Amino acid sequence: MVLPEVTTLAEAKSVIWEQAEEIEKLSNELSWFKRQMFGSKSEHYLPTDDTPALFPEETLPEPVKESPNITVAEHDRHARQPNALAEIPADLPREERVIDVPEDQRQGMTLIGYAESERIAYRTGLYVIHFKRAKYAAPDDALRGVVTAPAPGDVFDSASGRSRYDVSFVAKVVADKVENAIPLERQARMFGNEGLPVAPSTLEDLYKRTSDALLPLYDRMTLLIMQCDILHVDETFIKMMVKGARKCKNAYMWCRLTGVGPPMIAFHFSPSRSQDVAESLLGDYSGTILRDSYIGYDKLECDVACCWAHVRRYLVVAFDNGYLKVEPLLKLVRDLYQIEHDAKERAEKKGTETALFQERKTARRMSQKLVAEFFEQAKVLRDSERPSSPVAKAVNYALNIEAELKKFLNNPKLNIDNNPAERLNRGVAIIRKNCLFAGSETGGQRLAILYSFAASCKANNICFRQWLEDVLPRLSSTSANQIESLLPPNWKSNTK
Repeated sequence: MVLPEVTTLAEAKSVIWEQAEEIEKLSNELSWFKRQMFGSKSEHYLPTDDTPALFPEETLPEPVKESPNITVAEHDRHARQPNALAEIPADLPREERVIDVPEDQRQGMTLIGYAESERIAYRTGLYVIHFKRAKYAAPDDALRGVVTAPAPGDVFDSASGRSRYDVSFVAKVVADKVENAIPLERQARMFGNEGLPVAPSTLEDLYKRTSDALLPLYDRMTLLIMQCDILHVDETFIKMMVKGARKCKNAYMWCRLTGVGPPMIAFHFSPSRSQDVAESLLGDYSGTILRDSYIGYDKLECDVACCWAHVRRYLVVAFDNGYLKVEPLLKLVRDLYQIEHDAKERAEKKGTETALFQERKTARRMSQKLVAEFFEQAKVLRDSERPSSPVAKAVNYALNIEAELKKFLNNPKLNIDNNPAERLNRGVAIIRKNCLFAGSETGGQRLAILYSFAASCKANNICFRQWLEDVLPRLSSTSANQIESLLPPNWKSNTK
């Protein structure tokens, strides 16, 4: 580092001030990297005084007490702690195994009973379905020919029955790849360990055909999502291989989630994060989108609301770096979330979505005063801080989107934050860490289609694998005007 030459006291003070700002900036960056690597990423705010807890009605569990000593003959033992699994579920199938006493030890004795115990076991789920289609002929009437029972339903074509893989096998492969983030190469090794040699390319073919078969249903679900009054939108990166390039490049999964009504989620894969992608996905949308402050959405003409969780995130960063002057703002944000939490609890007791809207409408009259106080204090802090300080960055972030942050006060259908969409990105992150990358743009969009249904099933408390098992054979025989019945919110299994 080359030190500048100074000739006057004023110049020296200026250099010292610049260096102090640079040291502060580097210290904040170092603290951020340390938290990312070694610390908690939680944004929970822990007050420095005796401020009441965020959810005062909740009580913390008592700490686990050390096992008391009990006296046993000749030595001491610790009392056994309750097992995490108190009872084995009664509906699990049982296999009885009788262990007898050796014959030389039970001679002259009579069986009086058994000492019984149980343990949980696991066996491979692979098995083969052997179909025997009956064939009939009339010995006295050769002209009637041979009548053969119809072929069983095929996983992708309910009439052909040519597939060597049952729909249950295909559903497991797809669910393990999309929902459990197990790469197809690893699945092939797992099947090999269970006695079924199968090539990864075979599993990939089943995966591709499943995505292609679900495309019409995906298009219909996307159309219905775009008709929703409120949308949560977000995007997250995923690596994509590029032909001829030595490294993968960043591509993006764009998420659209219904904000009211039955939960439905549509992901879209794109190599770009540009405004053109946002325009193509949401350009015709006329409702309200809830988003972060990413500039990619700025050209949209629809109504926009912004996320309070992002405001809290910036304030927490400043607070964790020692800037305690943001604590009053954090308390106000905490109080806003407390009000939302209480309204949701009251609505859940009533059990209807309209009850949630009514409770929010009432509760947000209290929130208006808190929001007004928040922005008044934020403006005071902004005027007293250097533009480069974490405090100024935090309050400027909120002040730049003040109108969008206030939208939730006048619309009870709006959530206070965009966390529902951000939580969906966690699944993409797990896929990103396990499967590493998408092989192409087409492969990325196949993943987006399948993950859309996996996320929608989860949001509707449906098992994705069971949904696939039921829906895949029915796709080819379901008419266009009935295809909505197969969507996760409307789905009812036909399996017995």
